[in-house]
Amino acid sequence: MFNSFRKIEAFVIVVIIAVIGIIYAFKQSAVAPINNVAINSETSSLSAKLDQGVIYQGQDGRNALDLLKAQHNVGVKSYSFGDMVLSIDGVTPSANQFWAMYINGELSQVGASAYTTKSTDVVNWRLDEVKDQ
Repeated sequence: MFNSFRKIEAFVIVVIIAVIGIIYAFKQSAVAPINNVAINSETSSLSAKLDQGVIYQGQDGRNALDLLKAQHNVGVKSYSFGDMVLSIDGVTPSANQFWAMYINGELSQVGASAYTTKSTDVVNWRLDEVKDQ
């Protein structure tokens, strides 16, 4: 009887340790820091969009928004002044951020649908902070 009790006790301890390990693993994955740096649109991760942005090459005669939509799942809201990118591949900016489009390293002065790219352009969408005026 004592031997049987020890087996049950050992089993309960193993189960408790396993449950604690599973809970710890789920908590770790939920708060894991985002620091991966892959920018290929096929393999890009959420962290790549947050760290490096979304980068692609321009194509002669095509606008930047159409090229973005061709490679990514893009949420857009249309306004009288043009379209505003709200999300890229499910990444939505926080309240104090926005998706900003950079052309060859410079912040674009026109909207993505109004900018006709050249094959020499590098288009980079990054999350920028809203600056107080």
